[in-house]
Amino acid sequence: MERNEILAAILRKQPKIHCLTNPVTMNDVANILLAAGGSAVMAQDEQEAAEITTFCQGTLLNTGVPDEAKIRACILAGKRANQLGHPVVLDPVGVGGSSFRRRELRKLLDHVHPAVVRCNQEEAAVLCSFHSSFNLERIDSRLDHIGNDGVGHAVQRIHAGVESSLHMDAQDLTQLARTAARLYNCTFFITGKTDVVSDGEQTILLSGGDPRLCRITGGGCMLSALCALFCCSEASAFEAASTAGQLWKEISEEAGRHTDQNSGGIGQFHMSLMDMTEQKIFFSARL
Repeated sequence: MERNEILAAILRKQPKIHCLTNPVTMNDVANILLAAGGSAVMAQDEQEAAEITTFCQGTLLNTGVPDEAKIRACILAGKRANQLGHPVVLDPVGVGGSSFRRRELRKLLDHVHPAVVRCNQEEAAVLCSFHSSFNLERIDSRLDHIGNDGVGHAVQRIHAGVESSLHMDAQDLTQLARTAARLYNCTFFITGKTDVVSDGEQTILLSGGDPRLCRITGGGCMLSALCALFCCSEASAFEAASTAGQLWKEISEEAGRHTDQNSGGIGQFHMSLMDMTEQKIFFSARL
């Protein structure tokens, strides 16, 4: 499905995305969806999670700042979305940071099947390590074998919070994305200096973007929200994630140019992301 067809579908449908996201970036997620022509419903109490999901068209599960109640709500919302055939996008923020996060993400993935997992290199490696057959050494020789028994030790050595401490070359990154996509039978969108999107069969590398994205909080969360929005078009998960990823890079480049022209700082760049999203997605779809 072509980009203009995806944008036209978003404009026509104006999808509502049920966002179970983290409080650090909640406003950014809501506003980026509005700028792109969709809207957000923020509800993550387990007493209403499944019900809210029912009248939305897509579901975003962002597990940043996790607690047990939030993960239960994510499972309820994700299961209902799966039952309804609605796309689920998972953003496993900092999954390698603690044994608690790894345990809760395992639990979530036992019950919910995402259409897209949007993560960094490290998070992808940790998710793959949940499968005993996975050996990261085959992909990146700098690391020891990571399996179900050794994940804690290995992950502690590579964990760097929401930013990945892994810096794979294109070949290793492509292999990791394909492996992850096949293990979970979904599309993996792994971001970094170079992004890669793979459904296990098709794989695309995305370059470009403005490096200031790494200097604001919420860049990845906003991108995950756009992936959920684009999945509500008639596009496949691979097409939706690839299109969202390429557009986000173009948006950040435009925001960077606008910031530089006005001698602005990181705050202006952050706000310009909203303006450029509106221009390149919402207004472009209306032409």
